[in-house]
Amino acid sequence: MIKSLPRLVASLLVLSAALAPAAALALAQSPVVRAILFFSPTCPHCHRVIREDLPIIFANFGGEPQVYYDRTVPVQELAFYEVTNGQVEILLVDVSRVEGWDLFAASDERYGDILQGSHGVPRLVIGDTVLVGSLDIPSNLPRLVAEGLGAGGIDWPDLPGMQQAVASIPGRPLAVADTAAEVEGEGVVPEGAEGAAETQPVAEPEGPVETESAGEGGEETGPATGARPGVESVPAREPEPEGRATEGGSEAATATQPGLEAEPTDTSPPPPSPEGVTEVDEPGDTAATSLAVIPERRPSMIELYSQDPVGNSISVVVLIGMVLSLLVVAARPRLPVWRRELGVEILLISLLGIVVASYLTYVESQGVSAVCGPVGDCNAVQQSEYANLFGLIPVGAIGLVGYVAIIAAWLVTKRYSGAAADWARVSLLGMTVFGTLFSVYLTFLEPFVIGATCAWCLTSAVVITLLMWLSARPGLEAWARVRRTN
Repeated sequence: MIKSLPRLVASLLVLSAALAPAAALALAQSPVVRAILFFSPTCPHCHRVIREDLPIIFANFGGEPQVYYDRTVPVQELAFYEVTNGQVEILLVDVSRVEGWDLFAASDERYGDILQGSHGVPRLVIGDTVLVGSLDIPSNLPRLVAEGLGAGGIDWPDLPGMQQAVASIPGRPLAVADTAAEVEGEGVVPEGAEGAAETQPVAEPEGPVETESAGEGGEETGPATGARPGVESVPAREPEPEGRATEGGSEAATATQPGLEAEPTDTSPPPPSPEGVTEVDEPGDTAATSLAVIPERRPSMIELYSQDPVGNSISVVVLIGMVLSLLVVAARPRLPVWRRELGVEILLISLLGIVVASYLTYVESQGVSAVCGPVGDCNAVQQSEYANLFGLIPVGAIGLVGYVAIIAAWLVTKRYSGAAADWARVSLLGMTVFGTLFSVYLTFLEPFVIGATCAWCLTSAVVITLLMWLSARPGLEAWARVRRTN
């Protein structure tokens, strides 16, 4: 038995060598769906897709993935990460790095008719379909992956520099095309072969690459117009890195169905510093690790403001106007422009506020894309954590209740007299002052915490401030009468 052991081992080696090409060929024939996902370290919508949506997609199609990247390069300088489980392969591209931005710009040129000037991230390209935003991607990607696997697989998008980006990742599993070529040529190279470690490091950018935020993606496939929710925009720039990304649009754009929203261009935050990067312990000598290695960084107030300087500047102007109005009302001057009675304009302006608040309530409660104007990105605001009070109550619903209460108080002043009417005037003033204070808080969040401006929200802020001005003198005089009688 002992004498026959060497022969048995030799036979097994011969058998393994004979079966290796067949196994590689079987791997080459397995359907694989490949896609490219552009992201920014400062884009919260991007990281929602990466950390919450992608794991679900991988789990449904092949199981838990591994992340491969060039370990000879510091994590904060990497541009490319490959996430794969054998059935689904996604190349993550950091647009804040020079190499990543170059590939992102190539996708702009390749899919320009589809994007129509949009520079939003997260942007996912699968075949000839472009998905933009943290609603659009999870809503449509599972279907596209299932269709691709059923059709025999989807290869990498046809972009200049795509193959070089994939080849720059050492230790990555053999791709379908790679395996087929090697079966026909020199044979299969096992994962982690020595040559992989010789990959050149990703070059550092010569200057900061900046990004800017936008809206979030939708739920249907087809042409899209206007701003997209859940998208952070990356402004167009020169090849030298200086430089939006949004939690993205609501509709998928295909090569035959153009229609992603156009986004304002501007500079974006610089590449992540080592202190701001989420680090993980490197697992031994393998090149595979978890999604936790993908860099994520909270932008500063200045970076957030610079994401949309035009829209955010309008927010600041409205914010200053509201603060000054509150100070004037608190000083209680007898301005000649203040009317002593509550006119019908209270009713008309409140009705406008109801229309705005009703629409915001619908958008916030249903999670749909809002119709946005040419300035700002209301979808980014509506998809933020601040769109719901305590995470449960839509802010728009609070405004809706407030405007209805203001109309009720106004009707009381017209129907009754004496103390009842005075108390209604006082309550009307109190509600408008509280509403203005709350709007000051929400308007401050837009440019300095969210990094985007909502035109609908600013309209509501202006409406409640106007109502405060109109109710200031009647309310203050009514309060004086109430105090005298008591």
